[in-house]
Amino acid sequence: MTTIYDVPTQALIDHVAKKLQQDKTIVAPEGASYFRTGVTKEQPPENKHWWHTRCASILRKIYLNDGIGIEHLRAEYGGKRDRGSKPYKARSGSGAITRHAVQQLEQAGLVTKVKGRGRILTPKGRSFLDNASHEVLKEVASYHPELKKY
Repeated sequence: MTTIYDVPTQALIDHVAKKLQQDKTIVAPEGASYFRTGVTKEQPPENKHWWHTRCASILRKIYLNDGIGIEHLRAEYGGKRDRGSKPYKARSGSGAITRHAVQQLEQAGLVTKVKGRGRILTPKGRSFLDNASHEVLKEVASYHPELKKY
């Protein structure tokens, strides 16, 4: 069985983002084209489908960590804050972006909340990512023959 560990990360996230664009419950919030995606960024994202890419990335991180809270997800999307002449300091990412993305994934039935553990994937979410991994592996195996063994 193919899992997310068997495929390249970026190819998987791109593929899952395209599949999430077809889901009607995953919709970018109003004004998302003006959001800064992190503390290290000065401009809004150039990719107009950045919301779906972020949701796909969050799904992957929840799969990998098997129970992760919003604060830990914020830390994953944080960075070094430029403070001018003072030294850089680590800062967490946006809580609103992370929280809204996770809430939409919950509405889609891919993620659920477990008290004391944070968010985990539902069986539907796990099979969604495993099926996407299998599809990506078929695409990637055409130009990477060493991956055909999976």
